[in-house]
Amino acid sequence: MKRAWRLKKQADVQRVWQEGRAFAHPLVILRVRANELAQTRAAFVAGKKLGNAVARNRAKRRLRHALALYFTQLPPGLDLVLIARNNINAVPFAELTVAVRQTLIRAKLLEA
Repeated sequence: MKRAWRLKKQADVQRVWQEGRAFAHPLVILRVRANELAQTRAAFVAGKKLGNAVARNRAKRRLRHALALYFTQLPPGLDLVLIARNNINAVPFAELTVAVRQTLIRAKLLEA
């Protein structure tokens, strides 16, 4: 995933948080909102409940990599926020990619 497609502005993330639809999985929560752009952007969130900065950064890095596997298949014009849940760093990466894929399918962003 290219860095230009990262959703960085706090106002944009808040807009997705407040107006977007949410799809939950035991490992990750996905919030989706349409944007008026020709590209899909994504942000990654890990709260302090996850642990120290090392654990939070690891969780976000793993989420970024898991989404990158499917990013080119996503339709354009969306803002995504992926939120890491407590046990995300304890599972193998293959299980995390399955969780991200299932969440994207549930949100009807990928076909099964």
